[in-house]
Amino acid sequence: MRRVTPIRFHLIIALSILFGCLAPQTTFALSLQAGDGLGAPVSLAGHLEVLHDPTGALSMDDIASGRPELAFKPIPSMLTEGYRTGAVWVRFSLSTSAPAERWLLQVERPLLEQVALYAPDGAGHLVSSPASVVAGDETGPRAYTTLFPLSVPAGESQFFIRFQSMTSITTALNVWQAEGYERYRRSDHWIMGLVLGAIGAMLLANLLFSYLLRDSLYLLYAGVLLVSSLMTIFHLGYADEILRFLAPAQIQRSWGVIVCLYSLVMVWFMGRLFEFRRHSIWAWRAIQAIVVLNGVAMLFALAGRYSDVALLVSRLQQFSYIFIAMFVLYLLAVRRQFQYLLSTLAFSGVITVSLVMQSQYAGTNLLGVDSSLARFMAVGTLVHLVLLSAAVAQRARQAERRLSEEKDRAIALSRSAEQQLALKVSERTAALAESNASLEAEVERRQGLETKLQQSLDAVNDALAQQRDFVAVVSHEFRAPLAVIAAAADNLSLLGGEAASRIAPRVLRIRQTVQRMSLLIENALTGDRLGAGQPAATAIERLALGPLLRTACSGLDDDGAARVRIVSDGDGEAEVSGERRLVEIAVLNLVQNALKYSAAGSPVTVRLSADRGLARIDVVDRGAGVAPDDRELIFMRYYRAAGQLVAGSGLGLYIARAIARQHGGDLVLASSGPDGSTFSLSLPIAAAAELEAV
Repeated sequence: MRRVTPIRFHLIIALSILFGCLAPQTTFALSLQAGDGLGAPVSLAGHLEVLHDPTGALSMDDIASGRPELAFKPIPSMLTEGYRTGAVWVRFSLSTSAPAERWLLQVERPLLEQVALYAPDGAGHLVSSPASVVAGDETGPRAYTTLFPLSVPAGESQFFIRFQSMTSITTALNVWQAEGYERYRRSDHWIMGLVLGAIGAMLLANLLFSYLLRDSLYLLYAGVLLVSSLMTIFHLGYADEILRFLAPAQIQRSWGVIVCLYSLVMVWFMGRLFEFRRHSIWAWRAIQAIVVLNGVAMLFALAGRYSDVALLVSRLQQFSYIFIAMFVLYLLAVRRQFQYLLSTLAFSGVITVSLVMQSQYAGTNLLGVDSSLARFMAVGTLVHLVLLSAAVAQRARQAERRLSEEKDRAIALSRSAEQQLALKVSERTAALAESNASLEAEVERRQGLETKLQQSLDAVNDALAQQRDFVAVVSHEFRAPLAVIAAAADNLSLLGGEAASRIAPRVLRIRQTVQRMSLLIENALTGDRLGAGQPAATAIERLALGPLLRTACSGLDDDGAARVRIVSDGDGEAEVSGERRLVEIAVLNLVQNALKYSAAGSPVTVRLSADRGLARIDVVDRGAGVAPDDRELIFMRYYRAAGQLVAGSGLGLYIARAIARQHGGDLVLASSGPDGSTFSLSLPIAAAAELEAV
């Protein structure tokens, strides 16, 4: 046991020495020499202490009070506090043997809204405003808004910086001499000019390609170039110079919009470039979801609330890059899609740098980086954009090659189809020649049939002409005897004495028969006239329907005239234009029809009315009604309903409707039932101009 104890003691001592060598050494006082800050910056990494102020209410007096709860904690490298609410205080100590007015403090990331330096003045710490000139230039524009002149005394002095921002509080602190910073900024000018010039040339080229090739991928890549140039402007600290037309608050707000827009456009472009939709619809849906989330975050940024979504945007960008990288590896390793090698190479570097920067912005610094990656990001952006332009050009060449192959395949198919078509044409020609012979024979046969048909048609027309002549002659010949019979009946009705009572019923039947025969002759002549295609109305005149109805009904026998009742609703003097005799025939047909089909002695109502530019004549009977199946058929020529006991020719309703339509009106069965039917004859009321013309 006595030998073991010294061994344990020496082992503990050795492990302590080893741990002390490996553990990060943090010294909080930094001594500045005369040659420091000329060729390269002096980094304050390892000399910083940090204090979190969640409320943002602590003042410099509170910090200097030394209260125990306000204890600063050392950090081993650059400041990576992420997206914090409130404020962050940083403390560091400096000493120098060089002149006191030669030093500048550079807060490397130019995207922090509120940065204040508290420098010692012997009695306390006074706030120092950022330098408004670049390296002593009294008139030049600001390059970094967070460049502070430092007065470092010979002894050790403590300095405090207060940070507060809606963006990530991630930055590196460097000390320069004025001459060294001037050279540093001149090199930044060259980098900025080179990047923006190259991006501008590529932007114009892709806009031209988009117009000439009609491919939206080039337009989308032009958007990537534009947003990448804006990102470079912000990262290198030129936002104040280039966007000087905006207020500082608007410049800070635009940073959040540009970050969201960059993520949105870049993810959408990569999804199109690697053809996610063609390889996996679910991967394409994930790309669309990421784009939508970035779009929502951009709305927050536009509303000035980027701080609410900044961490989400950072994490979303990390996730999207990792997701795209994994899917591209799947395409290369599993699907063997080696056409994406150049595109993968173009994005690998910038994705790596972006992931490191996003991890810093989120508050982690796993690689222990001690300075900003802004320059590396700018140069990497230029390199990856050049490689990406080559990848887009390669994609165009591949598309052209595929198009050429498709053209060759189409030409081969066209030639094969042409040969097959020639063979089919020869076959079809032979078949058509045979069909032609058959067709010629068929044409000759049909021409013979057509000749015979024409002869038959001529014979039919001759027969119809003879029939019309016969009907006209017969009708004319019938009128004279009917007139003699009507005159004889009138003479018989004048006899008096005892014979008058016996003769009166016979005279009545003679008169009714004469009327029916006269109406039948009129209907036959009118129907023949309409069927021959001759105009129905030739002698157009102005007709007052009230007197016309009374004139038409005056030709009825005494029994019929006693049963008919004429009623006028509204404008009883409605006037129409037409041929009087034809309108009287139409009305008389309707009245005679109603008298025939009504029960003996029952009344028939003729109602005259006017409505909406139409004169209506409604004839109401007291018959048994019309069967539903016959309600349209009764208007056909020579049609008579089955089982009908009343004598008739089947021409009355047909002729009445034809006359009404020839005059621009119509005849319809308005209603029908067991208690009777109503036929409605409508004629257009003549306008004043028409009446004057008549």
